[in-house]
Amino acid sequence: MSRSAVYGYDQRCEIFGTEGMVNVLNIPEHASIISNRTGVHHARLQHSFPQRFQQAFGLEMDAFADTLLEGLVWPVTAEQCIMVQQCADAARLSCETNTIEML
Repeated sequence: MSRSAVYGYDQRCEIFGTEGMVNVLNIPEHASIISNRTGVHHARLQHSFPQRFQQAFGLEMDAFADTLLEGLVWPVTAEQCIMVQQCADAARLSCETNTIEML
């Protein structure tokens, strides 16, 4: 991940598992591609964090408002939040100590 790459906001992720793979790609500024004898030319990546995640943040706010106003059940449990925090804490500790941390 790089928020300051010279070619745009580069944030990619691939997660492999026993049942398949999730691949999150970068979003270009536009979908145009020019192909000619000098190569294939794509648009730069979207420029910024707000530009990349504006729609996602809006959808999260809508879900939060729907939960409050319509009495819906929040889709993330407290246990899931705790597990994510434990993963983040283990990753930070691994980085600081240069060891493998087990959960």
